Amino acid sequence: MSMLSALAHAEAMETMTAVPLTAFRHHRLSDRPLVIIPLTMAGEAGAPLAAMVGTAKRDMTLLVVPQPRNRDQRFAFAADLGRIVMDYINSHRQDRRGEGERSRYTDVPQILVPNHGGIKALADLGRMCRFRSTSGPYAVPDVVPEFGMWLTFLVDTAEMAGTSMLLPLTAMLTEHWATGQSALEDQNLASLMAWIAPPAGVSVQQALDEAENPDVCPPAGPATSPEFDNRDLAPAIKRFDTAHALGDPHTLAAAQRELTDLIAQQIKPTWRMIWTAISLLRPVPEAPQTTRRLDRDCRLFTNYSDYRDAGGLPQRKRDTAIGAAQRLSQLERALADFEADMAFDDPFVLADRRSGGEAFAGTVAETEPDRIAITAKNTRVPRPRATVRTSDPLRLAPGTKLVSPSMPAGHKAVIVSVLPEDDATLVTVEVTAGMGRARTPKPGTVPVLDQHIAYLPDPGWRPKPNFPDSDRTPWTHSATPDGPDDSGVPEDAAAEEWGH
Repeated sequence: MSMLSALAHAEAMETMTAVPLTAFRHHRLSDRPLVIIPLTMAGEAGAPLAAMVGTAKRDMTLLVVPQPRNRDQRFAFAADLGRIVMDYINSHRQDRRGEGERSRYTDVPQILVPNHGGIKALADLGRMCRFRSTSGPYAVPDVVPEFGMWLTFLVDTAEMAGTSMLLPLTAMLTEHWATGQSALEDQNLASLMAWIAPPAGVSVQQALDEAENPDVCPPAGPATSPEFDNRDLAPAIKRFDTAHALGDPHTLAAAQRELTDLIAQQIKPTWRMIWTAISLLRPVPEAPQTTRRLDRDCRLFTNYSDYRDAGGLPQRKRDTAIGAAQRLSQLERALADFEADMAFDDPFVLADRRSGGEAFAGTVAETEPDRIAITAKNTRVPRPRATVRTSDPLRLAPGTKLVSPSMPAGHKAVIVSVLPEDDATLVTVEVTAGMGRARTPKPGTVPVLDQHIAYLPDPGWRPKPNFPDSDRTPWTHSATPDGPDDSGVPEDAAAEEWGH
């Protein structure tokens, strides 16, 4: 945690009010997100209990598994949920623009869950569904494996920084607001909302006390509270099992209705809370470069959609060594780009990075606007220099490539030297791009005396790492788990999915 983040959390604790951490919302918020609240049995992550799903506060569907340990009921639940989710996904597979390799869908689905546990529950559900057969003695409806493969795709993309196709709402809230509680406590949606927007006439402390009481504020999932399980859920499931064994349709319908009403009481408070949180996030201005990240999401969505249309295989149970290395490289790159984009767009985030020495801002003390350099090809090119006096702590070494939110788009520079001066630091930078094609830089593209300017490291472009072919994997990484389900997606298809 940086100095400014720590101060924001301390201020929140002192004032008992959430403090904004950013000036912008750095994740896209769809006009029509699909909200899913999954519930599982406590202690049995692979046994789905229920889900509430919908695209509007007053348009929701509650699906319940009366006996989560019953295989047929689990897959009937998966089929019902899969039809709703696939209809939503397919509604974004209508408008496509561009030709050839540049052809893209113009929008992507967005699924919101209450917290990171919701993503884990969807990951378990996707793994349960994607390998199932639609024929034979244990056949499942056709939608089940398709739903499982798309869920797995969405869960995989959720690990990529900056993506917005599957998001936990707690992550969006904590990205913008600092609270006076720990990061672990921030995963409780009710506690988080108590800091940000407590109910009218209720203090933050009262709201926090209610958030910790499962009888007043049931957990947002994925597991229900043990007290509810022992006191209410287990007896209701037992009554359903008894009615099912007796075979009386009236008794069975009454037992199922009782169970549905019981779970509805547990899940509806979270449903209302999620839409309240969405209404709080929607007025927050969207960061400028969110549009560029949406383009990346559209590319990923289009690539996987085309892969599925071509009859692509389910994702592997476990990554191979090559696939894991490719995926890790993609995730690292996405994180570096997202952090740089946030600092470039948002003065609050930039100030946060300045406090840790990862960026700097100051006043231009000296300039060499007409400086010319000779390249290795004996070509004269403009290379103006400017010396910035900054009081920020600095941990950037000479040779670091920079971008500046204070200058026109395309402006790039490199640190030439860093020299201490009393209580300040003199940083000399050389402008390398963004000056136009003429030998004389365009007005406004070069720092001038007394100008206040900020710089941060440029993540820049870097080539795709070269990985060995699958048949040349080093022996230390070549062990292949046994089992027919591990064949999965071939390496080239996985690489295509992630945009290689």
